[in-house]
Amino acid sequence: MRILSWNIRGLGSKVKKSSIKKFCQLHRVNVCFIQETEMEMISKEEVRKLWGDDSCEFRFIAAIGKSGGLLTMWSIDDFLVSNVWCDDRVLIIEGKWVKEDLEAVLVNIYAPNILRNFNVVRCKSERSCCWGSEKGTREFENFIFDCNLIDLPLENKKSRLDKFLLDEFWLLKMKDLQQIRLKRSVSDHIPILLADAEVD
Repeated sequence: MRILSWNIRGLGSKVKKSSIKKFCQLHRVNVCFIQETEMEMISKEEVRKLWGDDSCEFRFIAAIGKSGGLLTMWSIDDFLVSNVWCDDRVLIIEGKWVKEDLEAVLVNIYAPNILRNFNVVRCKSERSCCWGSEKGTREFENFIFDCNLIDLPLENKKSRLDKFLLDEFWLLKMKDLQQIRLKRSVSDHIPILLADAEVD
């Protein structure tokens, strides 16, 4: 199981589209979350080019002006989707991992409106420069605790605005999951990968 998440800060350029395709193929991604597409529409053909072949499905939420926009793509061979829910800044797919025989709900969020700003970090070491508000940090920590979510350590970490939050059930079923910081590329946000321990 491999999930890529990346706040791309605008998906309009060929360079960014090429980078997403490269990351998806290089890391053999099964599901890809893209935030801040800043696009009002995307075609099936564009998505197929991003993914690299025809073996994917997708859901898209249009940007509001130049803000937001979500794209979730998944391999139809690896994740069978049974339900989809969408809102302006949240895209949820429910389904089943085929190989692992594990049901899951996967949530792609672009959330400047949750807890005032989701760019909150849990501690000073998660941000490379300025330290955010202590109140925001407390609220974010309480949100994670109240929802019984697990924030895995980030391998290769420096700053850490983007993250995967997991239900502890996942860790019982897949004990070798890692959250990995990939190389910075064409966005000021760093792509992150949630994958089993056999990462290249």
